[in-house]
Amino acid sequence: MDKMKKVIAINGSPRKGANTVKLINAVLEGAKSKGAETELIHLDRY
Repeated sequence: MDKMKKVIAINGSPRKGANTVKLINAVLEGAKSKGAETELIHLDRY
């Protein structure tokens, strides 16, 4: 039985839409395509 995988990405960059976020989103899309549940947390919101 496969376990459900969850990938949590934490973005510490204060620049919205910058390269960091683009790269994180690319990684999360790859994880989603393999069946993982994903979440992106932006630290600048806290």
